[in-house]
Amino acid sequence: MVSQWLQRLLVLQDRDSRCDSIKRQLDDIPRQIKKEEGAIAALQAQLAESETAYKHMEAHRHELEGEVEVAEAQIIKYKTQQMQVKKNEEYTALENEIHALQQKISGIEDAELSLLDKIDQARAELEKRRDEVAQERATLEAHIERLHRNYESFQEELGAAEEAVKACEAEVEPHVLQQYRYVKTQVKRPPVVVPLESGRCRGCHLKASGEVESLARKANELVRCDSCGRILYYDR
Repeated sequence: MVSQWLQRLLVLQDRDSRCDSIKRQLDDIPRQIKKEEGAIAALQAQLAESETAYKHMEAHRHELEGEVEVAEAQIIKYKTQQMQVKKNEEYTALENEIHALQQKISGIEDAELSLLDKIDQARAELEKRRDEVAQERATLEAHIERLHRNYESFQEELGAAEEAVKACEAEVEPHVLQQYRYVKTQVKRPPVVVPLESGRCRGCHLKASGEVESLARKANELVRCDSCGRILYYDR
């Protein structure tokens, strides 16, 4: 039969473990939120990069259109001058200038047509990416909202769990509680109170001394593993 002090201590450990679990989840939620917010920022940065590239293409198109307008205006000017010149060589020189400008315009227009194809493709890809980003962002924001709700829920649970721990602590003898709290700060991982099975501590899995095993079997007083320091009880 398990002694009353041990029963109370095991109940305390169970409720204590629940508190620790809730605290770990509360500690982890801000990290998860930060991760999701980072993912949203990365999506927006990628989209902004695509939009900037598209704007540069549009700006280049306007530059080409401007070059064509300047060349066409110059052609009109040269043609006007042709009607005023009297020498053949001057007329021919202007004609050559006009021809060169017309070739330049032809080359610009070819480049513009190629650019327009690229702009159309980039526009379609950008619209597709905008839709994808909107969907991905909505999913991430929904997850962030759930995490915020979970955080509030866990805070409420923690309050109730801590009250349950306090109620258990009030039933545990002070010197036993003091030992339990001390051991909890010393061991690297829970549990603090563990069974002794086949002479071995279930916490560190090392064999306990004969004296420790004998005391654990009696279950009259608190006994600790002489290897890891955990509180032991004999599992019948």
